[in-house]
Amino acid sequence: MNTKEYILNQYKMYPKLELQDILKFIYQSSYGCEHMVTDYAEVKKRIQDETMNCSSSIEELDGDYVRLPLSYGLSASTLTSLFILSAKPSLNAKEKLEEKINILIHLISNKELPFSLEESKVILLKWKKDGYPAVHHSDAFNQLYHPSYRLIHKKFVPFLELFKYIDNNHPSILSIDGRCASGKTTLAQFLSEIYDCNVFSMDDFFLQPHQRTKERFNIPGGNVDHERFKEEVLIPLSKHQDVEFSKFDCSTMSLQPSILIPYKPLNIIEGSYSMHPNLQKYYDYSIFLTVDKEEQLFRLEKRNPKMLNTFIQRWIPLEEAYFNAFSIDKKCNLQINTSKA
Repeated sequence: MNTKEYILNQYKMYPKLELQDILKFIYQSSYGCEHMVTDYAEVKKRIQDETMNCSSSIEELDGDYVRLPLSYGLSASTLTSLFILSAKPSLNAKEKLEEKINILIHLISNKELPFSLEESKVILLKWKKDGYPAVHHSDAFNQLYHPSYRLIHKKFVPFLELFKYIDNNHPSILSIDGRCASGKTTLAQFLSEIYDCNVFSMDDFFLQPHQRTKERFNIPGGNVDHERFKEEVLIPLSKHQDVEFSKFDCSTMSLQPSILIPYKPLNIIEGSYSMHPNLQKYYDYSIFLTVDKEEQLFRLEKRNPKMLNTFIQRWIPLEEAYFNAFSIDKKCNLQINTSKA
């Protein structure tokens, strides 16, 4: 949808809204939620205190944010974290807002919205003169529609069901497998910012030189040291023990000195081959991330143009052989396509 369609859709959804409710919509679409953040404890308290009697539908704004209802099913802690992580300054927010205001005036002029043009211009001129302060919903809107939501960045939306699962089921060991450039590392980073958890990467368990044989690479999923990963990481985690392991350093083709990772109740295993059949039984939950081919190649080229052909000719075929041999996507509890994320 374009800005005009978004504004008209607001009127369709909330036919009794007032002009200030439209202004709040375009303000949130432009500025997001940075202005609403004080500190974690205060934000969480407000969420806990607020009545949650709204619908559970996510409402998309005209920009990078969505309105996430408090009744969606996330814990107050998770919703607070998502809200604060979303509160980053929006680029060119004032310019975006003024573009939307011009469209709003055009809609009012054409009588596509039931507001007085002259009165609207007076209100908008004062709003501009005051420096475009944040806008509250009208009393009528609050009484009729009972808004109860927080703004979050739309980049989190594909993973909301996962966050809800974690909040309600408290898994101990969680796997993120999937295609290269599908966002596995990004998702793991989100989880580490939202939850108090450990993150372990399969990239730290590439084969050592003596393991890199033709026979090994011919085995689907054989191009990572899943045996060492199982012994050094998964078995200790399954016993709620601290983890001591050595990362493989590709620059030196050798193992680094071992490191000690204290046990935490939530542990994220991120990377292709994390759902190898030798490892699956250790997971409480698993996610498979996929991405459309065109988008995958675009991301890989953007990440490292010099490595694109290597991925196309070597790493992607090895991944696909592993996915196909073991039906990895079907073995995972949740599948997410991140092409539009």
